[in-house]
Amino acid sequence: MVARKRSRRTQNRRKIWLIPVLGVALIALVAALWMLFHPTGTETANTALVGDFADVIRQTAARRGVGPEQRQEDDPIRKEGGVFVRTWLLQLAGGEALQALSSDLEAEAARWGAPVSAEDEGGRGARMVRIDLGAEAFEIHLEPAPPVVRATPTPPSPTPAPTPTPRPRPEKGARGELAILLDDAGQKMGLVPRMGALPSSVGVAVLPFLPSSSETAVALHKAGHEVWLHLPMEPNGYPANKPGPGAVFVTMAEDEVRMTVRSAMNNVPFAVGMNNHMGSRATADLTVMTWVMQEVKGRGLAFIDSRTTVETVAETAARAQGIKTGRRKVFLDNERSAAAIRRQLDEAVYRALIDGKAIAIGHMTAVTIGVLEDELPGLKARGVTLVAPTEALE
Repeated sequence: MVARKRSRRTQNRRKIWLIPVLGVALIALVAALWMLFHPTGTETANTALVGDFADVIRQTAARRGVGPEQRQEDDPIRKEGGVFVRTWLLQLAGGEALQALSSDLEAEAARWGAPVSAEDEGGRGARMVRIDLGAEAFEIHLEPAPPVVRATPTPPSPTPAPTPTPRPRPEKGARGELAILLDDAGQKMGLVPRMGALPSSVGVAVLPFLPSSSETAVALHKAGHEVWLHLPMEPNGYPANKPGPGAVFVTMAEDEVRMTVRSAMNNVPFAVGMNNHMGSRATADLTVMTWVMQEVKGRGLAFIDSRTTVETVAETAARAQGIKTGRRKVFLDNERSAAAIRRQLDEAVYRALIDGKAIAIGHMTAVTIGVLEDELPGLKARGVTLVAPTEALE
């Protein structure tokens, strides 16, 4: 009887110790399952990121004290095979600061899953960091900022009245070539006969998908004028500023951009080239411009950058595709008065004599056509030959 009681007490003690052991095992099992189905932060960080790496460079450099004055972007952009290489210059205090920024950029590249290489360049701690992101790459040159020279204070002296810097004068006997392209045709046919009567060297750029787009293109082609596609593109300030039907937007996927360009080309017959209508935002997007220019190249067309923004990369993208390209030097009629248009035409003549050639862009309006009717017959006597837009390209 006593032996049985002792046996029961022993079994009870064993059960009491077994409970915490089972609890520990259960906790370990839950932790293992959590680790299996919830990756750690390190594993998540190895996933390549997406976005604009240019913003990452700006933010990383700013944390090290590099402001806009010490930063040069995309100067130049060149093409190596199928990769656009963007060259940047960042200047900051030498030595440890340069090395620290180099390490920061390498760390950011690793976060993006991008191959990166870095090497010393030119002494004084200068470095070159290259980051490859597939279709584009960044070559980032890190250089010591020039020393700040503090001038010894001197008493202020009277400031002479400023004198304007004289503009260079054309050399005696200088001659030049001027191309004129009139935009925004296609709304109505009313001005087409007067446009057709201008010298045939004056080109016309027709907006697509307007009531008279195709009819205007056919009529002016028959009159001997070059017809250009005036392709609408997204401006800054959209949708307050609307580019019109058939526009290219930066939010479009690649196939949408390509289909938009092809449809516009098909709507304007006899086009020999394309220039942009608006496009201050779209022409600053290198990826979108590359897709556009590949379609332009596929049709064998030329390109003129209307330069509606100083940040345009459209000309760069066109030249990368081997397209005959030019850029607008003068807008003729931002101010729609005959006197203002004559002044701008004088400026276009001056640019042609100084640079050898110039492209002027205006609009197919009654006042602009009227000034050209009066002034174009006298261009030859001023040393300028009027040429078709395609003859002013390189």
